[in-house]
Amino acid sequence: MFKLLAVLALVSASVAHRYKGGHYRQTKNATYDYQSLTWDEAHEYEECDGFVDSYDEQDEGVGKDGAEALNDMHHFMSRHHPKRMEDICIDVEAGPVCPDFHRDNSAGHCGFETVIIPKGKWMVADIDMADEMGVRNAYKGKIFYKYRGPHKIRFVYPAIVKWELNKNGERVKGEIAMYLPAEHQSNPPKSEYNEVRIEEWDETKVYLRPYGGYRDDAEFKQQFTLLRRAVRRAGFGYKDNEEWEAGYTYLRYGRQRIEAMVLDSSYKA
Repeated sequence: MFKLLAVLALVSASVAHRYKGGHYRQTKNATYDYQSLTWDEAHEYEECDGFVDSYDEQDEGVGKDGAEALNDMHHFMSRHHPKRMEDICIDVEAGPVCPDFHRDNSAGHCGFETVIIPKGKWMVADIDMADEMGVRNAYKGKIFYKYRGPHKIRFVYPAIVKWELNKNGERVKGEIAMYLPAEHQSNPPKSEYNEVRIEEWDETKVYLRPYGGYRDDAEFKQQFTLLRRAVRRAGFGYKDNEEWEAGYTYLRYGRQRIEAMVLDSSYKA
């Protein structure tokens, strides 16, 4: 059961493929009422004028082919309001935990949220760029089977995928990382495999847009374009050779949350 939950959790957390369709029976309840929220309330920052109209924004459990979930539990097969952080890190003792990321709604600006990721140690594995399933396999075949699983390390949200970009903005190198729980931060278990390494990351400031959907959605890729536009409009700088994805939710189990991120280019902790 531990292995199954771990794999499902990460696959959703930014790695997985698109929804299977309306025939897939969901087993977790989606109990939160998001349809009563405004766009800004659901996304937890103010949107820029014209941005919402530039992509398909909806909030219903109907697939793009019109198919409805058979069990009426909201499969959210199309884009929808992202799951809010307050509904993800509710019960630390009952399951996955979240590191102490400082979140700011970027008041006075529009189109993004500002987050400070604290200094800490991460489990990291390289992604095979030639492998269509490279992100998933980097987690399942490396981080989980060769490190997390053997050491019985708890799952901590989010899973972060770091992409290195060339001068044309194309992804040329990738790695996936998971934050080590607090009990392992000072003395992480030694990795016995070259495929998994422990890295200590400096405190980092990122700008992000949360997205309710899946990482292979065209609309998710568009969030990076909108994010950069909003950050430039605010007068901030970002690194143009790197972009990150952060995932927080189980694939196909109700409401999703994946974040498009760029890094502040001049932040000093």
